[in-house]
Amino acid sequence: MWTISLSVLPIFLLLVCGNLLRRNGFPGGDFWHNADRVVYWVLFPALLFYNTTTAPFNDAIVGIYAAALIGGLVVTGLVSLALVWLFKIPDPIGGSIFQGASRHNTFIAFAVANYMFGDQGLLLAAVATAVLVPPTNLVCVSVLVGFRGASGTMSLKRRLGREIIRNPLLMAIGAGAILNFTGIGPIPVINDFAGILAKAALPVALLSVGAGLRIKSIHTGALYVTISTLCKLLVFPAVIAATVVFFGLHGMAAMVLIIYGTVPTASSGYALAKLLGADAEVMAGIITVQTLLAMITLPLSLTLAAHYFMTP
Repeated sequence: MWTISLSVLPIFLLLVCGNLLRRNGFPGGDFWHNADRVVYWVLFPALLFYNTTTAPFNDAIVGIYAAALIGGLVVTGLVSLALVWLFKIPDPIGGSIFQGASRHNTFIAFAVANYMFGDQGLLLAAVATAVLVPPTNLVCVSVLVGFRGASGTMSLKRRLGREIIRNPLLMAIGAGAILNFTGIGPIPVINDFAGILAKAALPVALLSVGAGLRIKSIHTGALYVTISTLCKLLVFPAVIAATVVFFGLHGMAAMVLIIYGTVPTASSGYALAKLLGADAEVMAGIITVQTLLAMITLPLSLTLAAHYFMTP
């Protein structure tokens, strides 16, 4: 327990540091807003591209990762929508609940995989991200548009196309995957350039995630936060763990899947909620509560998983 907790602790200290810096007005101005943009448009795409070009996309790993992650996404999403319908929750709030239940914080997942397993962990994290990010974005945009966005002038098909085209994470994954699958592999200079940017991605991203936490929003909609959090931190990892056991996956490959199952929801869900008419305040509460709870649940879950999946 202590070994894993200590390996994860620096990640959460970066979140705390980012929050304290923002709350104390340092460095001031629009710094944190612009830092988010740099991470989203430059640093993290570089990290994804750099690792996707050399990620081990063999049939066995990709198949198991797809079954676990997409299976978890589908089951968790359906459970959250069923609970939204059961409790007769308004559509804008339902969109935020769905996002909180189904999205995952890739920044934290990458950081944990890196701290626990080094470069090999990052390569497997790239596989998991390449498998999970495209369907997650498609599903979340579809549900939010279905709840609220369809009332506008933009159709679901057009909205989906726009979100796909403008998503830098999807473009980075696609470019890296093409180089990987075609056998071209890393391109000199360009890959080195991406690698230098990638080194800055995780620390800046984690500081920005911490800065984006809104402690005052914790009390926003206890029922909504509870539903979303139980789905994300209980149902999602349970589906992934069951799939890992079913396929008999062990070692580092199994642990990276568990990491993706146990991280909190993505902070980017707040911006998408505002863009597509979901309840942004509820989304802020969900992000904050899940991230704070993950400081306890993540090391605990990884300790239990390591006892089962890392033993000979």
